Amino acid sequence: MPGSDRQSWNQRYLAGEFGFREPDPFVMEAHKNYLQPLLRENLAPDADTGLDLAGGAGHHAIWLAQQGWRMALVDWSETALEIAKEKSAANSLPLEIVQGTALDVVTQSAQQGRRFGFVLVSFFLDRAVLPWLPKILIPGGILLYRTYTEDNERLGNPRGPRNAEHLLRSQELLEVYCGMKILHYNETVTSKGVTELIAQQPSSST
Repeated sequence: MPGSDRQSWNQRYLAGEFGFREPDPFVMEAHKNYLQPLLRENLAPDADTGLDLAGGAGHHAIWLAQQGWRMALVDWSETALEIAKEKSAANSLPLEIVQGTALDVVTQSAQQGRRFGFVLVSFFLDRAVLPWLPKILIPGGILLYRTYTEDNERLGNPRGPRNAEHLLRSQELLEVYCGMKILHYNETVTSKGVTELIAQQPSSST
């Protein structure tokens, strides 16, 4: 990705725009209803690991680490990751921090055979990443995905991207992850356009 874009995000984090946020209610509810049972019931290797992809300053990764997950946080903004590192140290939480693009990290993880109990993607879209996500989940692992749709601008929401490359089409995630078990799916078409998906990798996957 262009270095100028990364510097733009660094400046936004330095300005405090995204550095200190609370966990999204979607993530907290998903943890209660889907991730906690996985943590209790799945005894497979790496079942207690989570990947927060393009997770910024770690507001989700740190909260999830507090719930008992061994978290890896990935982002391409060095400034965001420095904020996350400071917050995790202040809370005495182990947090694996990886600087790089989402695509590089997921492809390398797949090629190296690394697997996670769950993967979280919150308000980020690179379509090249999408087909790789099931490949880095353990059998029975869970994908949590939430981001803006093409309806967002039409509905007048000032937040979110305007470039269609970073906006989901209606039911796009259902099409991409048709091979997974869909646990939850919702498209909001009121004040903002957002899709939520929770899907589970089949337990027979290898």
